[in-house]
This record gives sequence, C-alpha cells and structure tokens, in this order.
Amino acid sequence: MSVVVYLMRHGIAVDPAPGTSDADRALTAEGVRKTARVAAGLRQVGVKPDLVLSSPLRRAEETAHLVADELAVKAAVELYPPLAGGCPARDVIKGLRPYRAAREVLLVGHQPDLGALASYLLTGSENLAPLPFKKAGVAAIVVGGLPPRAAGMLDWFLTPGQLRAIAASGT
Repeated sequence: MSVVVYLMRHGIAVDPAPGTSDADRALTAEGVRKTARVAAGLRQVGVKPDLVLSSPLRRAEETAHLVADELAVKAAVELYPPLAGGCPARDVIKGLRPYRAAREVLLVGHQPDLGALASYLLTGSENLAPLPFKKAGVAAIVVGGLPPRAAGMLDWFLTPGQLRAIAASGT
C-alpha cells in the first residue's frame, strides 16, 4: 500500500521579539490570508489527508488548522512534538508507526527540518537532497507505507505562489 506524505512549512509568522517565546509566534494577518489561499490550492490539486500532524509551535498549529478546515479533514489536527524542530528525520519517521493505516498524511513543520525530512524520505539521508521549503510551501512524497522502509518518490513540490495561482484559476 502506498502512502502520500505531504510536507508543509508553516505560513508567514510574526517576527521574533525580545522577551517572547519562539513557540508562541503566531501567523500574521498576511500569513493567514496567504495560507488560506494555499489551502484552497491544495484542495484544487486533490489533497485529501486522512490526518494532519503539526508541530506544537503556534504558527505551525495555526497553519495546520487552516489547511485541515479547507480540506474538510475528518480527524482533528494532532500535535506531533518531533515536528517542532531539532529531531532527526529517522525519529520523525519512526514515530509515524501508529498512523500506518493512513493513505495520505499531512505533516506541518519548520525549515530546515522539513527539507532534511524530505531528503531522508527520498534518499535515506537528510543531507543528499534537502528541499528548500518556502513559507506555506508543500511537497508530496509517495512512500511504500508508514513508516517507510525504502526511498520514496517526489510526486510534486509546489511553492505557495504556485498553489495560490492554482486556487485563483480554479483548476
């Protein structure tokens, strides 16, 4: 059984400020607007995740909820601490074992960790082919199952601008 793993970077967030926690940084109004349009683009290209796993950092969680709402995901967004950053890709992947029945899963996290995770899914190494995710950019990687035991295949990698254009065109 093949599984599509969607990797998505969070949308545009407020800049870090002295005295505030990085974990509490929210999406900006522009980030909310643009991420909602990206989500509409994801709907247009047929993304239908069974579940959405999000980094527990606020900007990622807000992104995950915007996308889950647009895509009418039946399951609640789940916080997945390994996506918070700094966790080796192999450990992020190993933690997906409880979700092995899923056919499509959306993981919302941060750069550079998502780029390394994409490389790991595609090559078995975090460093061979890291993808340069822009804010609200998305990659679709097809793997043999969860957790994957062999290299996956990149189905597509779209920038937020491309996804917003898809949403605007209605195709």
